[in-house]
Amino acid sequence: MKKILFTILIVLFLTLSTFATLYFLSPNPPLASLEQCHRDIATAKEQEAEKYAPGLIKEAEIFFEGAKEALQKENEKTFFLRDYKNVIKLVENATAKTSEAVKKMTEDKANLSVSLQTKLELVSHKIDHFDETYAHLPLNKRARRDFTNAKLKYLESKKAYERKAYLLVGNNLDEANKLISKSVDAAHAHLSSYFENLPTWKRWHQETVDWSRKNNATAIVVDKFAHTCYVYNDGKEIKRFNAELGPNWIGTKNFRGDKATPEGKYYVTKKKSGKHTIYYKALLINYPNEEDKARYQRNVRNGSIPKRGIGNLIELHGGGGKGINWTDGCVALTNEDIDKLWNYVGNGTPITIVGSLRSLHEINGR
Repeated sequence: MKKILFTILIVLFLTLSTFATLYFLSPNPPLASLEQCHRDIATAKEQEAEKYAPGLIKEAEIFFEGAKEALQKENEKTFFLRDYKNVIKLVENATAKTSEAVKKMTEDKANLSVSLQTKLELVSHKIDHFDETYAHLPLNKRARRDFTNAKLKYLESKKAYERKAYLLVGNNLDEANKLISKSVDAAHAHLSSYFENLPTWKRWHQETVDWSRKNNATAIVVDKFAHTCYVYNDGKEIKRFNAELGPNWIGTKNFRGDKATPEGKYYVTKKKSGKHTIYYKALLINYPNEEDKARYQRNVRNGSIPKRGIGNLIELHGGGGKGINWTDGCVALTNEDIDKLWNYVGNGTPITIVGSLRSLHEINGR
């Protein structure tokens, strides 16, 4: 009996020893590696790797999910039958794909940073050029709307670039570039048409200067595009003043209330001061002249302008210095400047108003 009991104990001991050995020798589940892999994928996605390398991140997630499923299957087996080699391999694959995605994202971001910086500078230059050359002009609503939207898109792009959200930069920046290019093209086309009158303006200017020389007298030329009033005596420039115009100053005056400053060869018909003018001092000119009247009648007949009357009472007057084009079509100088001009002029003094004395290329390089 003792011998049987002893045998049972020996067998039990050997069995327990065997199970204990198998337990201690059985592989541990790679939980730490799996958790680290999960954190790596999450971090990569936070850094936008999913946007730069969506295929690689997807593969990493498939390998990771496969590893979790494989781990669950192995854990369902008897402990000494478990084998986590496939789990480890799947985790390694997921980690490798994640690393590859992060590397691609880093390289793409670096490349985008350089290319987008160049594009930002280009669009910024175009916006600054438009601001300097065209923004002060009375352009049509669409050109102004495109320019405003271009600036907004550019600013959104710049902010996105600063926070390194490069993929948000591209679309907005491309749209800003298109809009500012459209604005520039529209403005340039408008001005190109306007500047077809340059030879006429230069002829008027030369005729006015020649008149001043021949008569040893004062003559005035207003360059609308330069917003400058030139004073000549004996054919030589003796003064120049800043001038403010009507809001719709590009193009000549066509009808009453159009807020446009006329273009043509005129002369002073009356000097007004004190209670005779609301603008401190004023030089009334003979607008409309015969050419203005003929153009008005022709345009009314062909329906290109409304029949509102041609307008009158165009002056070179004081009250200027506002820094904007604000008159109803007159030319405004500061009170100080019209005081300086006052004694040079009298009834009959020529006042010639031109669109520009410089070509469009000279003004903006295009």
